[in-house]
Amino acid sequence: MFIGHLGVGLALKKAEPRLSLGWLFLAVMLPDVVLWLFVLAGVESVRIPADYATRHYLAFVFPYSHGLVAVIGWSVLAYLAGKMTHGVHAGGVLALGVFSHFVLDWLVHPPELPLAGEHTLMVGLGLWDRLPLALLLEAGLLAGGAWLYYRSTRGEGFGARYGLGIFLGLLAAFVIGGQLFAPPPPSVAQLAGSSLGFLALTFALAAWLDCRRRTPGV
Repeated sequence: MFIGHLGVGLALKKAEPRLSLGWLFLAVMLPDVVLWLFVLAGVESVRIPADYATRHYLAFVFPYSHGLVAVIGWSVLAYLAGKMTHGVHAGGVLALGVFSHFVLDWLVHPPELPLAGEHTLMVGLGLWDRLPLALLLEAGLLAGGAWLYYRSTRGEGFGARYGLGIFLGLLAAFVIGGQLFAPPPPSVAQLAGSSLGFLALTFALAAWLDCRRRTPGV
């Protein structure tokens, strides 16, 4: 799940227009940022299955970034950060964005999301085993979030009007095509580093494109 998370971030812009889309995208993707940092630090692990070419997804051990208790903790931290910078409502929106990550991952991951620590109950509906349906869900979330975003913001000029839409379309094509057709990653370390770089670029571009638009009344 990647573009589906971003769809939630787009929708949350309507709930709190003062927050940059870059920060909203960071919120909904925070558990993944923590995951790849923890993988590089050796705290969590990712395995590339031997049948990756047919499964098209990785196997994770990630209790500290993606476990239910952990995500609640990251949500609380996001709430405190948002409250300090933009007020209580903004903090609540950021916390909701972080927690939405667990809910969406629960839909697509196999039972590998721990409720607490590594050896607690694992949950996950496993929609990735029906990959076309999972990708359709992601595309629907992205489209719905983009619709809400464009309904609540305005832009003048070609770049402001269409820049974010073009970016999201290219991002969706890249992510969906990569999940369907990309070969297995050469190494977990390279995957972690490239994922962090890709996330940082996504946040930065989203913030830049978002600042070219305005929310009426804000």
